[in-house]
Amino acid sequence: MKLSLEQMACIESEILRQVRARPGVSRVELARRLQIAPSTAGSYVGRLITEGFLEESEKAGAPETGRPPTALWLNPAGGRFIGVDFEARNIMAMAVDFSDKPLKRAHRSIQESDSASRIIGKIEQAIVEVLPDDASRLLAIGVGVPGLVDPSRGVAVHYKYIRRWQNIPLAAPLAAQFGVPVYLENNVRSMALAEMWFGQGRGLENFLCLGIRSGIGAGIVAGGQLQHGARHRAGEIGRWRCPWPSRATARLFAGDDAAEDTELQEVASVRAMVSALERARRGHGKNAGRQPLEFADVVRAGQQRDPLVVPIIEAAAAMLGGAVAQLVLALNSSHVILAGPLTLLGDTLLRPLRARAAEILQASDANVPAIVHSSMGEYSGALGAAALAVQEWRPAR
Repeated sequence: MKLSLEQMACIESEILRQVRARPGVSRVELARRLQIAPSTAGSYVGRLITEGFLEESEKAGAPETGRPPTALWLNPAGGRFIGVDFEARNIMAMAVDFSDKPLKRAHRSIQESDSASRIIGKIEQAIVEVLPDDASRLLAIGVGVPGLVDPSRGVAVHYKYIRRWQNIPLAAPLAAQFGVPVYLENNVRSMALAEMWFGQGRGLENFLCLGIRSGIGAGIVAGGQLQHGARHRAGEIGRWRCPWPSRATARLFAGDDAAEDTELQEVASVRAMVSALERARRGHGKNAGRQPLEFADVVRAGQQRDPLVVPIIEAAAAMLGGAVAQLVLALNSSHVILAGPLTLLGDTLLRPLRARAAEILQASDANVPAIVHSSMGEYSGALGAAALAVQEWRPAR
């Protein structure tokens, strides 16, 4: 049966995915994994080598007699992918070569006064900064978008913490400007992709990635697949309504007019913790003449066990620990990976978070997962967005 061009492109894409996951795989093993004839696999591999996407070499330790088996590798010069990750305050961009090696990075800041068009302009600037010298080598762009996103339409639907960020077309304008396919994904799911391909989630079938920045979201990997939900809204846990741990905590984070409950991201996000520390300092007369606080101030104060910041970190840890426990009860994940600036707090946050999650799970006779910090740094979302571009791109036929 003759295959369509689309079917052939899908087979070649799967071959590249297999080689990406198992560098050094042989043609024979590849054919077995794809359940196709070795000659068919060889034909596709030959084209991918000719097109410059794969390289082949003799396997080390091959027997001296007979035809030596060969190993397949991604050709770093096969092309470039760019990943962009942004939230309410920062835009991160990263270019990677065809073998996933990071090449260039770029950063832009977002101001509260920035319009949607101004933010898109900054995204374009960041992409230009990491473009390859030969623009024809660019194959695809992935964008990790905060809040709700519709990947099928290439539209950013809504994000609470960017002014007038509502139904913003992103994929089509960027594709038109840079001449390559552009793929969108929620930025926390992009972080989960980065963990799945390169980080703490590598080789895991079931794990959660909690992205904690201006807002909070969960990237859910179940059965080795990133989960999106019926309308691409899986993992929007920052909007969970939670009771305040105490009235004192409510006043600390929301003032005297605090409601009876709050959203998780109004306590346990970077933005909420900075605001709470500012409020606490004002209450103690310590903000006079100071510059606006940044999260680095929270980290520094936490390391010094500042009595103003300790209850803020403990409240955030308790809320996050409760959220982790409920997610694990629902999804039975083996690992939970925390990503974003909160990882800078180290065990100051992680220890009480683990304790609260364990308290809830053990009371329910449930297994306590491994709860760890991401080790990928501030560009993890950009790397994940690049991985999205890698995953969705198909060789031209």
